[in-house]
Amino acid sequence: MTKKITFSRRQVLAGASAAAVVGFPNIVRAQTREIFIGGPASPGLTDGLFPLIEKKLNVKVLYEGTNSLINLEKIRSNKARPTMTLTMMDDPVLILAEREKVIKKLPADVTNLADLPAGAKPRDAMWANWCQPMCSFSYNTQTVPKGLESYADAWDPKYKERIIIISMRITQAIAPLLAATQYVTKKPLDQCLPDWQQGIERMKQLKPNIIQVSTNAPQAQQLLETGECDLYMAPDSRTTLLRKSKGAPVDQGRPKEGILAMPAGIALVEGGPNQDIGIQFLNEMLSPDIQAYIGSTFFSKPTNSKTVLPADLKFPDLVSLDWEYFADNRNAMIERFEREVSAR
Repeated sequence: MTKKITFSRRQVLAGASAAAVVGFPNIVRAQTREIFIGGPASPGLTDGLFPLIEKKLNVKVLYEGTNSLINLEKIRSNKARPTMTLTMMDDPVLILAEREKVIKKLPADVTNLADLPAGAKPRDAMWANWCQPMCSFSYNTQTVPKGLESYADAWDPKYKERIIIISMRITQAIAPLLAATQYVTKKPLDQCLPDWQQGIERMKQLKPNIIQVSTNAPQAQQLLETGECDLYMAPDSRTTLLRKSKGAPVDQGRPKEGILAMPAGIALVEGGPNQDIGIQFLNEMLSPDIQAYIGSTFFSKPTNSKTVLPADLKFPDLVSLDWEYFADNRNAMIERFEREVSAR
């Protein structure tokens, strides 16, 4: 005689729950909404911007900050099994990433792209510019109270061994090089890139005034703030005006030749995990309210045309460059700069 087996209602429900976990493990994994982003080393991202979006979307960002070229190398090394969902890099490096097919075109699901001008969604929206930081030079307001009227003033002998410039391996270094080129050619800044070699000759004349060619931005910033140097060429407004807002004796130069728009881009990594969350995150970064926060916190021009900024926050017209030309000629610029300008 077969023994009759019975189950309580509690046992049946417990069994059903266990079966659901075994049969549908993706349900459990879906509860962990995480994305990994690689981008610039900026406390303002992890301490302010990202938490706002994390809370709104109920996601968690794992972040690694470094410069764009190192970021690209990490994406290359993980191309077979990508770990990043999104990458934040300068446009010249994103051009290389596109050529190597390690980023993908932004989909129509990024609805806020519609409110960005064409120049802020380069190469048919392969990526988007989440802001446009201002790049010229910064100066110590105690040692140079009025700043400089022109880039050319930096060549004055009174600044002997009083200037730090950024290594050509960092995108912002294009600002003083173009300023030097403009002085020689008399062309507008946005037309100077093809003549950059003439700018190198002018940069060589700046060498007596250069105390350091820096790859260490925090150290250079500290030297500027303590008055060890007068001018720092050329961190962008994300650093300079943030430090000014914290009480540091620094300000952003507004030379008559113009101020460059740095290309701060964000892109989807080809084959990266949790792309649906990445798309939502990117779309939120481009929303008017987050863009207003970015403008006020990163002291950078927002790219969403519907952004409403505080009345006391205004940005000048900025000079845009041909970043593809820069990407194609960057190695030559670095090689000659390091041989003729950086070398002692």
